[in-house]
Amino acid sequence: MSILINIPGRPLDKLITRLKQDIPEHEIEVWPNVNNPDAVEFALVWKHQHGSLNAYKNLKAISSFGAGVDSIISDPDLPNVPIARIVDPDLAINMAQYVLTMVQHHKLRLNQFNQQQKECIWKPKSARKGNNVGILGLGQLGAKTAKVLLSAGFDVSGWSRSLKKINNVNCYAGDNGFNTVVSEADYLVCLLPLTDKTENILNAAVFSKMKSTAVLINVARGEHVVDEDLIAALAPTKEQAHHLQTQQQIDFAYLDVFRQEPLPEQHPFWQSDKIQITPHISAVTNVETAVSQIVENYFLQKKGLELKNLIDRRSAY
Repeated sequence: MSILINIPGRPLDKLITRLKQDIPEHEIEVWPNVNNPDAVEFALVWKHQHGSLNAYKNLKAISSFGAGVDSIISDPDLPNVPIARIVDPDLAINMAQYVLTMVQHHKLRLNQFNQQQKECIWKPKSARKGNNVGILGLGQLGAKTAKVLLSAGFDVSGWSRSLKKINNVNCYAGDNGFNTVVSEADYLVCLLPLTDKTENILNAAVFSKMKSTAVLINVARGEHVVDEDLIAALAPTKEQAHHLQTQQQIDFAYLDVFRQEPLPEQHPFWQSDKIQITPHISAVTNVETAVSQIVENYFLQKKGLELKNLIDRRSAY
C-alpha cells in the first residue's frame, strides 16, 4: 500500500520528508512519476489535473492538502471514494489576522499615507468612518475571523447558507439576509466555499447593493468574483457609468485569490489603483499540522474506519 501525492506546481521536499518520518514503512509516490499505480490506496491532492486520479484502481480515500476541496470536487472523473480536508486552527488564525490587517489598512488610510510619503507630503487625515464588517461564509474560517474582528472593536454581521449562532455577531441566512449583510457592510469579506451556488456570487448585482464607500475583501476563491463586474464597480467607463446610473459602486478591493494563479501580467487588476493584490498568502497550509491529520486519516482508512473531517460531496464542503 502506498500514498500518492498529487500536488502539481509546488515544492514537496518538506512534505515528503515529514511523511517519511511518520510512516517510514510505507511507500510514497509522487504524480506523475508513479511506479506502482495498483499499490496506491490513499491520495493527497491539491489542484490536481482532472482525470489523473482514475489510474489508481485500488484508491480508497482522498485528502485535500488544504481547507478547500473545490478543485477536487470539480473533477468530472473523480473516483467515488471518501474525501477529507485539512482543519488547521493556525490557518483560521492567519486568515483572521489577514482580514483584520486589510480592514485596518483601509480604515487608517495607509495607502494614502504611502503615496504622500513618496511625494514628501505631510498631511494628517483621520481614520475612515464605518465599523461594520460583513462576512459571507461562517464556517471555521469565517467564525474565527468574526471573533477576531469583534475583539478589535468592529461590528460584525455574517451570512451563511444555514443560519449560524455566534455570540455578538448578527447572523443571517437566505436571500433577504444576504442582501442585508451586503448593503450594510463597510467591509464585505468573502469566506464562502466555492460551489455551483457561490461561483460568480460577487457580481454587478451585488456591487450595486453595496455602499459607495464599501470595501471588498476576497480571501476565498477567485471564481467567486466576476472580474469584469468588479473593475466596472470600482472605476466604470463612461458607457458603464451611463448604464449603471452611477460613477462608482464600491471604493476599494483587497484580493488574495484569483481565477488564474499566478495572475496574468496583462490582467487589468494589476493596473487598478483601487485594488490591492496579494499572491494567495492569507492562509497557507501548515505542513506539520497537515501531516499529522493526513497520517491519522491514512491509518483510519487502513483499518476501514471513517476518516476525520470528511466533506459532503453534495454540498461540496
